[in-house]
Amino acid sequence: MDRYSRTARLYPMIIFYLPLIVVGALVTFWDLDKNIHFTVPFGAMGVLAYFAAQIGRDGGKRKEKKLWEDWGGAPTTQLFRWSDGHFDRHTKGRNHQKMHSLCPVGHLTDEPYERSNTILVDEAYRAWTSHIISNTRDTNKYPLIFKENMAYGFRRNLWGLKPVSIILIGILALATYGFFGFKAGVWTVETYPQVFFISEGFLLLCLVCWLFIIRKNWIKIPAFAYAERLHEAIGQL
Repeated sequence: MDRYSRTARLYPMIIFYLPLIVVGALVTFWDLDKNIHFTVPFGAMGVLAYFAAQIGRDGGKRKEKKLWEDWGGAPTTQLFRWSDGHFDRHTKGRNHQKMHSLCPVGHLTDEPYERSNTILVDEAYRAWTSHIISNTRDTNKYPLIFKENMAYGFRRNLWGLKPVSIILIGILALATYGFFGFKAGVWTVETYPQVFFISEGFLLLCLVCWLFIIRKNWIKIPAFAYAERLHEAIGQL
């Protein structure tokens, strides 16, 4: 497995599975001799979670277009626009001139033309972006681009797992409560062992992270960092 696959695909899956792994381990090793057979339902839940995750893993990629629309366009496209202030006008002018020589689009992309032909010019910017990406795949020559692309892919794919992860945490919280209720023969948590509260507290912490950290704006930082590195590479093409 290459570095990108590990960072952008495997690591989000590990974080997705973390609640199931930790709670399963806590419950099992709390009383190993009596609870070892409960690894079967936990394993079954893991298989179901795997299939759900396969559906949700690429959710970030599928939602990417809508995400960009909420931001006002793809970050790489925005950085080409004259109305965007990430780069000074002199740098932007040099980038436009270089891209016209590398990937001609058959029309102007200056500021007046951009204002009156937004859709057409954005299409040209997307073509330029594709050209840059296809010519900067050498990770040894462009290590910063590769690094930012991995960071963006990790956060985007993790965000894509958010709905499935929240459902999994909810199911685990209920299953943990049901397990200890079944073991104790009562449904009042005051009688439950400390491991119950540790498990539920850990699940609550995971839920808070998914709800308040893994959000659209959390993806935006590496997305624009990746776009900036791509634009900075134009002079080397």
